[in-house]
Amino acid sequence: MESLKVVFKNGVFVPVEPVSIPEGTEGIVVYSARSEVPRWWELLGIDDEKKGALRSFVEGVRRRVEYREIKVVEEDGEFEVFLLTEDEGRALKPAMEEALRVYEETGVYIPLQVISERRLRRWREMGNPVYERIEGGISVG
Repeated sequence: MESLKVVFKNGVFVPVEPVSIPEGTEGIVVYSARSEVPRWWELLGIDDEKKGALRSFVEGVRRRVEYREIKVVEEDGEFEVFLLTEDEGRALKPAMEEALRVYEETGVYIPLQVISERRLRRWREMGNPVYERIEGGISVG
């Protein structure tokens, strides 16, 4: 079984890239209705291309990583993503792989930090300003 990226145009699914499929071949199309925007979409001041990449990242991470929350911190039109988890060692590789996948598919870089709950608590106790930035960020997952 093969997969194929398509776009729906004028009532027909059209391949996004050239393909060589025999005429009359049947298949099943699974699609994603992306008309709904997440609650956080309007809260972020970054452009829609970055929001779309961020959305794809969050969807991918949901399938692969156990986490408590994903926060986005914005500054000067840019953003940084903080994935808060109990075990940063276990979450780091799959989270970074998702960020790389999004970059390869969209060309949008996801600046990612994977932070354990323990480390975040220590930053709070020490009065580290990074804690305040993360806590003031927008929850996206």
